[in-house]
Amino acid sequence: MKKFFIKIFILFALIFIGVGIIIAIPLPEYAYDLAIIDKHRILASTKSPKIVLAGGSNLAFGIDSAEIQNEFHIPVVNTGLHAGIGLGRMLDDISPFLNSGDILLIAPEYNHFTTFWNGYDTAYELIFTAKQYRLLWSPFYGLPKGFSLYILTHMKLGFSRLLDIIRKTTNTSNLLAYSRYGFNEYGDYIKHLNMENVPFDQVSFGKLNKTYLKRFFKFVDNFTRRGITVALSYPSFDEQLFYDSTTLIQELDTAFRMKENLLVISSPADYFFPHDYFFDTVGHLNKEGRSVRTRQLIQDLQASGLFNIQSP
Repeated sequence: MKKFFIKIFILFALIFIGVGIIIAIPLPEYAYDLAIIDKHRILASTKSPKIVLAGGSNLAFGIDSAEIQNEFHIPVVNTGLHAGIGLGRMLDDISPFLNSGDILLIAPEYNHFTTFWNGYDTAYELIFTAKQYRLLWSPFYGLPKGFSLYILTHMKLGFSRLLDIIRKTTNTSNLLAYSRYGFNEYGDYIKHLNMENVPFDQVSFGKLNKTYLKRFFKFVDNFTRRGITVALSYPSFDEQLFYDSTTLIQELDTAFRMKENLLVISSPADYFFPHDYFFDTVGHLNKEGRSVRTRQLIQDLQASGLFNIQSP
């Protein structure tokens, strides 16, 4: 029996070591997800008061922060990267960089309140690759899903690196438009702007999870207590999907507007755009769509009254 337990211990130890080695395999330096490191640097070097945009890739691909900054004469940082990080984890990640007097403008993905609140495999890149270990779990969000996919991705990277060593080559391939170096100094993604649209599948979001909504409101409360103004706008959305998601969107809009310390500055309908405005998913705007969405957001900010009380 003792030998049996020793063998089990050795087996689990080997598995643990193996997983650790796989996790330690670094992403290529140009990997899109590593842009979170650069966004941390931008946040740390930007003085308050500032506008910080928080959300998924709908913000990364769909905003011209320079235009907003020029309009309101206040620094703007776009922290949008990937919905798969999970909204609670995103807000927890940027929290140390926010100060009293800042404006936190959140444009969440709709699926953050259905299935994506806790995040997926992308969240593990933030936790392990970007070494933000504190973001693995909290009372406000659970462990991300997709750990097996994360492990598989890093195993493939390991094999690819090994082949490169054997062949004495360097793999510099990159996917279409996705690269860490596609972001500008504000945190906006711009590499795709002169590319042709790519066909993509439509998506469905499911039903509202009220537990996720309550956890989001706790983040709002925490930021408000610190003197941070929390405002909310809506993500860009393919108008073809509107009728499939009307119930969810209306439920969220009603709940957001009932939250007294959450300033809702936008209407969801103003962010439904023609299919031709989207680059490669229902949330990634192309050059024309990005311009239209940015102008709409500026109009919403102008009408919000925020800058009647904020100092430039």
